Amino acid sequence: MEGGRGLESFKEALKREHLAGIKRLEQERDEKITNLVAEGRMAVQKKVSALRKEQDARFNSLAGEKKKEGWSSARAVFLEEFSRLKERAEGELRQRVTALKSSDRQRYDAAMAALAREALEACGRPAVLFVETGDGGLITEALGGEGFLTDVEVRESNLDGWGGCRAETENEIIDNTLLARWGRMKTVFSLKLSRLMNDSFTEISGRISKL
Repeated sequence: MEGGRGLESFKEALKREHLAGIKRLEQERDEKITNLVAEGRMAVQKKVSALRKEQDARFNSLAGEKKKEGWSSARAVFLEEFSRLKERAEGELRQRVTALKSSDRQRYDAAMAALAREALEACGRPAVLFVETGDGGLITEALGGEGFLTDVEVRESNLDGWGGCRAETENEIIDNTLLARWGRMKTVFSLKLSRLMNDSFTEISGRISKL
């Protein structure tokens, strides 16, 4: 009887040990599966993160290129409009000079005499004073009694129809034609407007970058 009981106890012990081994194997299996799932999830997350970074970089690069294209286009449009404005202003100025010459000779003569006086005050002697064709008489009449024409030869010439004068000596040229004065004023105006435009674009760009 005792031998039979011992055998049964031995069988039960083997059974418990077998079940415990199976349980350990199942636990190890579950742990491995869990680890594999976690590793897979981390790998996927890393790939997704890398893909997002790549997409963000591509988007930022594309956005930067589009922004540059936008600014370049805006600047081009602005400069084109500014060029048209300069041409329009130049045309209107020429028309006003022509209209003044034909409709208000007194004001025109006074303006041309002032330009000639200014040029002769700035240059040495002897000098040649070139004036627009038809303006020689008014210059001689206006400045002859003031002493400005001493050692000065007045010559009529084609000054592109703008009027004004150009005084020349051996060493210098004083260009006081209306065309030259407009050119100098246009340069200064363009520089100031360019700086203003650059400041405006810089401010707008800074505001957009903060959005």
